[in-house]
Amino acid sequence: MKISFIRGAYLNNFEGQNYNFGTQNSTDQFVGFSSLFPIDSHVPFPVVRLPSIADLQKLPLLNLLIRFIANRTLGDSQILFGLEKKIIGSDIVHIADPHYYYSYQAALLKEQGKIKKLVSTWWETIPFNNESTLAKKRIKKYVMSQVDIFVCYTHKAKACLLKEGVAEKRIVVIPLGVDLELFKPREKKEETVFTILFVGRLVKEKGVLEMYDAFKKIAPYMKHAVLRIVGAGPLKNTLQQMIASDDLNAKVTIETREYHQMPAVYQEADVLFVPSRRVKTWEEQYGMVFIEAMASGLPVISYATGAIPEVVDRAGILSTENKLSELVTSLIKLIRDRELGKRIGTIGRERAEKYFNARLTSKKIREFYSSL
Repeated sequence: MKISFIRGAYLNNFEGQNYNFGTQNSTDQFVGFSSLFPIDSHVPFPVVRLPSIADLQKLPLLNLLIRFIANRTLGDSQILFGLEKKIIGSDIVHIADPHYYYSYQAALLKEQGKIKKLVSTWWETIPFNNESTLAKKRIKKYVMSQVDIFVCYTHKAKACLLKEGVAEKRIVVIPLGVDLELFKPREKKEETVFTILFVGRLVKEKGVLEMYDAFKKIAPYMKHAVLRIVGAGPLKNTLQQMIASDDLNAKVTIETREYHQMPAVYQEADVLFVPSRRVKTWEEQYGMVFIEAMASGLPVISYATGAIPEVVDRAGILSTENKLSELVTSLIKLIRDRELGKRIGTIGRERAEKYFNARLTSKKIREFYSSL
């Protein structure tokens, strides 16, 4: 089979590791397509990089301007110049969500009969989202009309599609996983330090400010607790100023890490604390960090928003959104009772082995492609 896997600027190995088909299907031609500067091109398959307007959004001063103009003209900035010539004749073209412009490029080829099957991943959990402008809505609706099968990573995403009027026979659910040989628990010595870990974009919707406020409340009483923040984003400077103002520089760190370094980061922590919040146009659609933490034997503390309850289930303590007091109580509970954290972490590891093994996911996806 000739399979074209299109992700534009959002190509990454969090998702990509689930499309590692190895050498057993060496006759297949599986190729990823990205912009010139994707999130991460270290994926287990060859990648073709194409110019995109989205690449210009890497420049902070141009980001909002380009997005504003593109959304109201093209409908989206993720056009991939020259994509059509590369994917003509594909047996399967697998796009991401239908509101991207490259999805529209592929859908036009599908209607013209120049590709055989059009598959779309569907992350979205908020019905009728990504319709903020007429141009964006037009692209989304047209692409959806051309898609043969939607691949959802959660049942909540499937429910969203059903509400948008997609027939159930056009939907499959295949959860993403991680490499369990990399993300795995490490036997910890009895340590006095308790490491609270945040992993993610430093933006309001990821709950990074609530996470810091909760830690600040327990810091004076839990002397052995430290906070490790791994990520980047617009709130970094704000957080640094808050940390300095609260005189917590000795207890809180902010850093960035490459994806291949993350297994060790999780192994050095005692709990993952990412209280993602719902905003008008976004909620946690999946949360790979929760799966990475579960695979690493860490308990999770978060809000019960978006797809988090479906993904985490009993492998964490989920609080009511905007209830800071509940987050604080959960932190204190795990700091004082490390055995409880270990028991929850064991549940998480077992859950990852059962549902979120990237090798098994790759096999399911390969079988799904063959069924088309």
